[in-house]
Amino acid sequence: MKLNEFVKETLVQIARGVHDAQQEVRALGGMVNPATLSASQSSSSYFASVDSMHHVFLVDFDVAVEVSETTGTNAEAGLSVATFAKLGAGGKSSSANSTSNRIAFKVPLALPIDTESQSKLRSEIDRTTSAIRNHGSEWSR
Repeated sequence: MKLNEFVKETLVQIARGVHDAQQEVRALGGMVNPATLSASQSSSSYFASVDSMHHVFLVDFDVAVEVSETTGTNAEAGLSVATFAKLGAGGKSSSANSTSNRIAFKVPLALPIDTESQSKLRSEIDRTTSAIRNHGSEWSR
């Protein structure tokens, strides 16, 4: 698998897994990635906020990659996630040179927010804002 496909598929599956788990966990009385006003900034995985409730976290990758150059018919060069067993040649003639390396990197990811907790938090913020405005207008009288 090419590195770009691996990174893409990993991030999509993480987001899809969070999204899919939200309904089931809510039915059990919990929440997956609930909306919050502030994230724990002491966490090494916290990166930033998109808005007041949507936080961005870092996904750590530490991947063994293989750089290969193939000569012959259907020659290719590329960077792929290292695998320990490759099957099938399919009648191709080639010679290949490959080198394995490890790379580590982080990708910022804002996960899907639990919609129920987001709605409740927005309502609470609106009520508080309204109460402050009303209370402030009483002071100005």
